Amino acid sequence: MKLFSFFSFIILMFAPLQAIQAAPTKIDGIVAIVDSKAILESDIQTRFEVVKERIPGGIMTDNIRRQILNQMTDEALQVNYARKIGMRASSSDVDNAILGVAQKMNLNLQGLKQVLAQQGIDYARYRGQIEQEILINNVKREIIKKRISIAQQEIDDYLSSDTSISKEKDQVHLRHLLIRTKNPAQAKVEIDEIAAKITSEGDFIQQAIAKSDGQFAIEGGDLGWRPLNQLPPLFVRALDKQQSPLIGPLQSNAGFHLLWVIEKRSPSVTIQQQTKVRHILVRPSEIRDMAQTKVVADELYKELKAGTDFAQLAKQKSEDQGSTLQGGDLGWVTPGTMVSEFENKMNQTNIGDISTPFKTQFGWHILEVEGRRKADISDKVKRANAEQALIAQKQDIVLGNWLEELRADAFIDIKQ
Repeated sequence: MKLFSFFSFIILMFAPLQAIQAAPTKIDGIVAIVDSKAILESDIQTRFEVVKERIPGGIMTDNIRRQILNQMTDEALQVNYARKIGMRASSSDVDNAILGVAQKMNLNLQGLKQVLAQQGIDYARYRGQIEQEILINNVKREIIKKRISIAQQEIDDYLSSDTSISKEKDQVHLRHLLIRTKNPAQAKVEIDEIAAKITSEGDFIQQAIAKSDGQFAIEGGDLGWRPLNQLPPLFVRALDKQQSPLIGPLQSNAGFHLLWVIEKRSPSVTIQQQTKVRHILVRPSEIRDMAQTKVVADELYKELKAGTDFAQLAKQKSEDQGSTLQGGDLGWVTPGTMVSEFENKMNQTNIGDISTPFKTQFGWHILEVEGRRKADISDKVKRANAEQALIAQKQDIVLGNWLEELRADAFIDIKQ
């Protein structure tokens, strides 16, 4: 699970606007109560519209409905926990996230509100949904920080192992099915019965939707592409011995696992190029739309071409809080760190040159390329990368166990 991206800003995947319904005008059927929060039948229908394109078959079956309800129950538990420990999503974070949605639609904030109103969507409810998404991401990050501690010896062992060398570039596209071990003997019988029914990827998808306790069950257990060195060692060892697409059952502290290998790949590029770059960012706001923001960026570009020092202008005019005080300096940037528009423009700009203004979901940018080099192989960088890989290996299981604790402590009433 990737928690960080450009400017350490959380990139959230929001539902298409047409899939978010307005508040119901009559009393809705309650399908579950999680602590003091009610989940309505319309909530389930709304969520189905949001995710149905990712659901194999795209049809609301009893199993899909159950998985959606499980998903929404887990979300309610996480939000309740976040608020209980005093965590809040700041107004600025919510504002920035909403502006990001608007910019992807080539709208300003007022335009987004008009689109919402035309579709009968209450803006306050929409804002509340985005606040909830931010809270969930923030609380997951906090749990990972508290519960995963990587010892220096672990890093040493990782760097001396084959995994850090041979698995760093290799990636695998997996499906995953998990049966949690409340009763280990019973769970083992269940996973064996499930495995016996799987002879194809389609079988695996149906069994994952029907039976899996995993985070991505509703999507047929699809984990997407994962670097091998960020998978749990249990999975990596099993993949090394793979003789068929179906792997398992595998037992861990979380339960019993089945894997389905869709595809493997080993990128041909093994040498990583890094770019030293500065940038200036100007953002749209409630009083300045995207077109007006471009005018500001164009004026700044003229100043730079006239000889104004880039670092000094960035300190005075850039609206990226993370780099303004450093004169827009982003340091040595590695591939995949920035959003695609930024990375493409950076790669097209020669050393010593200043780019023309360009747009991302964050606003309008101007960048200056100061240098390029091959991958930094310093010990500090290698150890930092190793620590991130070790955290990634552990975080899915840690978050799963944390959710089990929340369920055990909560009042959950599922209506028949």
